[in-house]
Parts: sequence; C-alpha cells; structure tokens
Amino acid sequence: MATIFHRTLSGLALLLGMAPAALAQQDTTVYQLGTVEVFGKPAEVFSSGSRLSTLDSSFTKTYSSGSLAEVLQARTPIFLKSYGASGISTPTFRGTNATHTAVLWNGLNIGLPSLGLSDFATLPISALSDVSVQHGAAGATYGSGAIGGAILLNSPAFDRAPGFGAELQQEVGSFGRYFTSLGTHYKGGKFSIGLSGHRLVSENNFPYADYGSFGAPVRRQDHARVEQHGFTQDLAWQLSSKSRLALHGWYTYADREVTPTLGAANNNARQLDKNLRLMADFGHSSRWGETSLKAAHFSDYLRYTDNSNNSVTDINTYQLQVEQTYTYARRWSLRGGLNLQHFAADVQGYGGEVSEDRAAAFLLFRFDPSRRLDLSLNVRQAFVKGYNPTPAPTLGANWLALQLDQHQLYLKGNISGSYRVPTLNERFWQPGGNPNIKPEQGWNYESGLRHVYTSGSLQVESEATLYRMLIDNWVQWMPMESGYWSPRNLQKVRSQGMELSSQVSQKFGVWTVAATAGYTYTASEQVKAYEGPEELYRQLAHVPLHKAQLGSDVTFRSWSFLGNITYNGLRYTNNSNTSSLPAYTLLSLALSKRFTIGRYRLIGTVRSDNATNADYHVMENMPMPPRSFAASLRFIIP
Repeated sequence: MATIFHRTLSGLALLLGMAPAALAQQDTTVYQLGTVEVFGKPAEVFSSGSRLSTLDSSFTKTYSSGSLAEVLQARTPIFLKSYGASGISTPTFRGTNATHTAVLWNGLNIGLPSLGLSDFATLPISALSDVSVQHGAAGATYGSGAIGGAILLNSPAFDRAPGFGAELQQEVGSFGRYFTSLGTHYKGGKFSIGLSGHRLVSENNFPYADYGSFGAPVRRQDHARVEQHGFTQDLAWQLSSKSRLALHGWYTYADREVTPTLGAANNNARQLDKNLRLMADFGHSSRWGETSLKAAHFSDYLRYTDNSNNSVTDINTYQLQVEQTYTYARRWSLRGGLNLQHFAADVQGYGGEVSEDRAAAFLLFRFDPSRRLDLSLNVRQAFVKGYNPTPAPTLGANWLALQLDQHQLYLKGNISGSYRVPTLNERFWQPGGNPNIKPEQGWNYESGLRHVYTSGSLQVESEATLYRMLIDNWVQWMPMESGYWSPRNLQKVRSQGMELSSQVSQKFGVWTVAATAGYTYTASEQVKAYEGPEELYRQLAHVPLHKAQLGSDVTFRSWSFLGNITYNGLRYTNNSNTSSLPAYTLLSLALSKRFTIGRYRLIGTVRSDNATNADYHVMENMPMPPRSFAASLRFIIP
C-alpha cells in the first residue's frame, strides 16, 4: 500500500510541478447547519464548546510585510520564543512546547517531520488570506501535535467581483529593511487564477547594549542579515454545479545569518530554509453529502552551517486525505475521513535515508437538538508502526443560556484528548535517537462564558475561558553518561489558566472605532518526574505567567490609525526557577491614508514598532531591535 500511495502522490506532485508555479484555491463549499453558515472549516462546525479566534484583516493588512510570529505575538494569547531578529520563532501555547502546536495549511499539517514544529519566522503573512487560532487540545480534529492548540492558515482567496485585479506594495524601514510584494488575480465565470510574490531583505544592523561584556558597551549587530522571498499561485475551476477543483501552492525561501548569543564568539552560523508546498483539492456535492479529496506534496530543505558544521535536512512528505460529510435536516452533521502520510527523509544526522508511513481515521459528529444548543462528539485514531497512540476523543457543548433584548449569553465547555507522535529526530538521530520513546498523551478540560451585545452599530463580544491540561510522557532531550543528548519521556506536566478577551466596535458618522483587549494567565508545571530532576510545581522555563494585549483601530474617512500594546510577564530561564528574564511591554503604532485615483487606490502607511524604545530580551542573551520605523505604499487595482 505504501508503494502505491507513494507513487500516486509522486505523480500528482509532478503534475502540479509542471505549472509555471504552484497553484491554489480556497475551499468554497458552503452548507448550513442550524443557524450557522459553515465554510468548510471543521473548527467552526465540529468544535462545540472550544474557542476559535480569527485575526482581524485590517491588522494583518497593515503588517503584511511581517511574519506569522509577529502578528500572533501581538494579537493572540500565544507567546512566541524569538531567538533574535534573524533567528527562529516558535510558539508556547497554553504553557506547552513548540511541538504541541499544530500548523495546518488548507487543512493539512505542514510541520517539519524531523522537528515536529514550524518556524513561524519563515511564514509570511502576505501569502495568506486569513489566520485562525484553535485554542486548546484538538487532536481529534487536527491530529498529532494539536495539544496546546492549532494554527489554521488558508491560501489567498479571490472572491471579489469578476474581472482583473492587482496589488503592488513597497516598504522601506529601519536597519536596512526592504520589502516588496506583487499580486495579481483574474476571476471569470467558472475559473479564477491568482499569482503573488514577495521579497524581504533586512540587515538588522541595530544598536544594542552588550551585557555580555564589561560595562555593557553599545554595539551594532553585524551578523543578523535576513533574505526571504516566496510566491503563491492560486487556481480554481468550477467543473460543474456540483464539482470543483483547486490547486494550491506555496514556496518560501529564507537565508539567515544566525546571531551569536551575548559573550559568545561569532562562528559564522547560517541557516537556509526552502519549503515547497503543493496541494490538489477536489470537492463534489451529491445526495450523500460533501466529498473532499486532498493530495499534497511538501518538500522541506534545511541547511545549517558554521565554522565546524554542515548539516543538511531534506524531507519529502506526501499526504492524502479523504473526507465525506453528510448533513441531515440541518439538525446533525457527520464527517468521516482518512489521512495518510508518507515521509522520505534524507538527513545527515540519521546516518542514511529514513522513511515512514502514518495513517489516521477520524469521525466528527455535530448535533443541534435545539436552536439554543449544539453538541459535538469527535474521535481520531492514529496508526504508526510501533507508536500507535490511544484514541483521541472530544466532547463539547455550546448553549445559549440567556437571550434578553440585545444580550446573548453562552455557556460552553469541552473535554478533549490529544497526542503527539515522536518526531523523526527523536527516534533516528545518531547518536542519541531513542527508538523506545513513547507518544505524548494529553487531556484538556475547559469551560467558559461568551457574551454578545448588539445595539445599532455598537457591537461588544466578550469571552472568558478556564482550562486545565495534563500532558503525560512529556519528551525532553537530556545529556547521557556517554556524552551525547537523547530524548526521554521525563515527566507529566499540568498546565492550567484563564483566557479573557473582549472586542468592541462602534460607528459615529464618518468615524469607526474598534478595540480589542485580552489577558492570559498560564501556570505550567511539572507534577511528576519519571527520570531526571524533580522540579515539581514550578513554572516551566520560558512560559510567562501573565500576558496581555490591547489593540485599537480607528478610521476617519480616508484615514486609519492602528495601535497595539503587548505585555509579556517575567519568564524563568530554567525549570528550577533560579534565574529569569524581566517582563517587557511593546507598543506599535501605524497611520494610513487612502487616496483614490479614478478606479485605483493608493494607500500610504507609516509605522513604528517598539515605539517606546524598550530594551528587552525574549530569550536570554539574544538582543532584540530597538525603536524602528517603516513607510510603505500599496497600489491597488480592484
């Protein structure tokens, strides 16, 4: 089966590769369940009682030259561990590790199989149409790694009026930063196509205080250059009134100088990442419901070099996912599916080529017994030779408990199981790989309130969530007596906390005012140790106990102002809590002006990041940029 599966997807990938560039389209399937419109996103339908948030489009457009790490840090409860201006950026979601956050692109996991994570610094916002965040465990819906949560990314959607359109953006910023993007699209009756590309160059030659040297002299960063570029191509074809075909493609390239830590010698470290993602998506409607077939080929290349190392990782991933969704009388919906994966890894650290096949079967059920109540029951079983985790179920409920005039109060809650299959590095790295490593297993319990108030143009939505999570067989690399490091199932971790958020918007004639606020309390602790030191009931390293955000978006005729304040609390740098990094607050401001030239639009923006010039470190001994400025122009042909 593996050989047939491999050949089928190889042929599909070759077919996709014959296009001038990778091709893509957003899933446009629409159906209705109860009073909720559903746009083919499982999280919106089959995740009753859980929290799903979507980044505001005005914010992502203003910061379209940035990375996924920057926008998530500013507007979500996720803490991003950034290793300097040119380093990698990985998430800490609800007190978990980077490997505990699944990243899905158009419904398929794009995490690097060798590491089990994605580097958010290499994922540009300009290549995406929307970004959603699934809070909490969602293993039944999204598979391995969705323990702390999941990030849902979608390709650009071209759902505008028929015809031709284009957009050009040029940005110039502090410390040798230049960003250019160009996109064009055409939409016909049954066919649409879109192309986009971007290029970013940043010297990152900012001044910083070198606390690793006596007297903390001010130096200028001289080994943090970044060069990135990439493209997307989107193609959609409505084959008939009941069938559609979409081809998705996304290529990213990142060449980065790796900044040495304070006090360390420059060893000329450099990292090169090249990622190509191709996907074909076929959908069909019949009296049996909605059928979806997705086939994908992901090519991930990573090369790290320094004065004494030259390490290459080259992995090809083939995925096939089949889903069938049946909805009955708008009262219940059932989705069944199968996901197949094949990894072909050529990694120097493995001592040779390694391949692996994985499979997962899932069943998702949504039931609306009344207009005020919706329920979901999901289950997923993964199959990996020698590493089969236990089934991951989810039971959730969302109840409209009170509806009075303009007020709506919802009670929600869910119980979710999740898992993470060991990565290729954890099993095959030589020396140190552990073939006996066990899958991580997690349980998430959460409940909350959601309040919605509407009065004319005034809209207020607030949400409060309490959660408790237990993760068993937590994997951690530790030094062995033989002198090398090896992964072990060292501990059980408990993460518990609270998430508060509120959004308000109001129109006053030609004024529109919107604001968002959020606060997160995260207590993540080791509660049991199987090996190694017992550092029980102490906050895990690099997990802030407190995080808060405040954002504003004000428009007046052709002017718009955007502001964002982010507070990250104290973080311990070790699990014994004997050393720490201080809390810091970042302020970003942006002012835009829209000009109309006939049927064309020109948008000019000036922006300042770290406007208060805070001196801060996200990770120890890694300097971060001071106050910076950027100016951009966007020319739009609608």
